[in-house]
Amino acid sequence: MAIREVVQYPDPVLLAPTEPVKEIGARERVLVRDMIDTMYATNGVGLSANQIGDRRRVFVASPDQEPGKELVFFNPEIIRRSGRIREREGCLSVHEYADHVARYRRVTLRGLNLKGETVTMEAEGFLARIFQHETDHLDGKVFLFRLGWLKKKKVLKRFARR
Repeated sequence: MAIREVVQYPDPVLLAPTEPVKEIGARERVLVRDMIDTMYATNGVGLSANQIGDRRRVFVASPDQEPGKELVFFNPEIIRRSGRIREREGCLSVHEYADHVARYRRVTLRGLNLKGETVTMEAEGFLARIFQHETDHLDGKVFLFRLGWLKKKKVLKRFARR
């Protein structure tokens, strides 16, 4: 078990797109194990690799926080989206701030699992929000970027002073 430090905004690793994973081997399995351990240790429901300083395109998710039922996606991409919903959202990499963010209500995500197989998964509600939040991270975006322009300006200015 290796719990890693969660990188905090505005660290540059959070603001750059991640690199696609070409092969899923022992190093990637260790990374995923560390990500899962870190996610649970920080009471999270999702974690992307760049949140622990790794530039590989992978995230883990566990909406019920039930060990053994984690979802793992390498090279994920959202291929379908529909509906809209605005709900409160926070982030392990943005301590002490949460706000309402508009997201799609339903999404379809495609990526590779730990075996290297292509998987497609439809999600709605909370899980759809997690998928969108984590793929945003992998694209170099934090949820703050999805706030309205005035609120975003104020919040980003506050975090820049830290």
